[in-house]
Amino acid sequence: MHKKQHPRSAVARQTEGITLDHAAPVYDLLAPIMTLGLERRFHRMVIRQLALRGDEQVLDIGCGTGTLTRDIAAALSDKTNSCCTGLDAAEKMIAAARKKAAGIRNIQFDAAIAERLPYADRTFDAAVSTFFFHHIHFELKKKVLAETARVLKPGGRMMIVDVDIPTSLFGTLCARSGHWLFQQNEIAENIEGRLRDAMDKSSFSWRAVSHHSGYITVFELNKEESL
Repeated sequence: MHKKQHPRSAVARQTEGITLDHAAPVYDLLAPIMTLGLERRFHRMVIRQLALRGDEQVLDIGCGTGTLTRDIAAALSDKTNSCCTGLDAAEKMIAAARKKAAGIRNIQFDAAIAERLPYADRTFDAAVSTFFFHHIHFELKKKVLAETARVLKPGGRMMIVDVDIPTSLFGTLCARSGHWLFQQNEIAENIEGRLRDAMDKSSFSWRAVSHHSGYITVFELNKEESL
């Protein structure tokens, strides 16, 4: 089976990772299906784990149409300079995200690539990424983690939710079916534990917080105070 080639936007052409401009019109319909109905539950878990004070700067990497970005913005105080910034290389996703977030003050969206984040060092208090890392190969995984560490403040934290090493027969079937259906070697990398390898090679300390459906893991990463 050959992967279908989709036209890529100007920003998307800057990355070797897989981008989803073509899926923007139906993304909000597909996301709950692809996560077995657990998408919003994962969002609540991520926000709870971040333990936001309300005045932070938060980065959502691979934000898609911005559902989690909006949820985080809602958890921040609109009476401070807090902001949740969503970033995605798919310009149609960003266009949809901006439209859905119209009128929300403490939110912004940027069309850019995660391996070259367009932000200064030590800009953000926290970062999140849900179901993004299985779209990028191992070397990009390492680059994105390095870039995320760069833009996080000392002591900053990151939450990742993504495909991981299966822990059950059901999880193996789901993960391998996704690999076969989408013909993405990047998914196979996650199944084989390469996301964990990338985190091991990063400057973060990390731990697996919880496992779901036999193939999805919630990770917490922390940047040292001295970095």
